[in-house]
Amino acid sequence: MLPKLGALLPFARYQVEGESMSPALSPRERVVVNKAAYWFSKPRPGDLVVVRDPRRPDRLLIKRIDSEAGPDGWLVLGDNPQSSTDSRHFGPVGRELIVGKVWFRY
Repeated sequence: MLPKLGALLPFARYQVEGESMSPALSPRERVVVNKAAYWFSKPRPGDLVVVRDPRRPDRLLIKRIDSEAGPDGWLVLGDNPQSSTDSRHFGPVGRELIVGKVWFRY
């Protein structure tokens, strides 16, 4: 079976749900994510990224890289802590859970 075309492309589109990234991103805004951004470099603090929720890998989250947590991966945080499920709840995320870097919003 061949993979879906979207799985082969280095870019993907997502819609923001919830208030976890307010005021940087608002609900219903859309973002384009560069899935190839970290093929040759590491995530850096301040990067906006889409990550898979470590507790529910089918659920995607948009968060900001806070810092590298050594061999465990990266700490990711929402800009609005009161409305965010992030590394404060599930710990660092490994590279395999980072889908890509937010390239632009529209």
